[in-house]
Amino acid sequence: LRGAQMSTAGGQTFSMLEHQVSQDNLVTLKELIEAGKVKPVIDQSYPLEAAADALRYYGKRRTRGKVVITI
Repeated sequence: LRGAQMSTAGGQTFSMLEHQVSQDNLVTLKELIEAGKVKPVIDQSYPLEAAADALRYYGKRRTRGKVVITI
């Protein structure tokens, strides 16, 4: 797995992850998850009944993480 961190004009940074699907990469990812080193960033969580609200929120493009719809 290789990552590149880039700077933006607003002083914020974002990371892009370049990857190739291989068994070695999947094993590495599994180990990182199990070690607690990979944590998803969840911006908002919505119940399935509010999926339309979740899509509207996502459509505003102001999220700072994942928008989750729970079942």
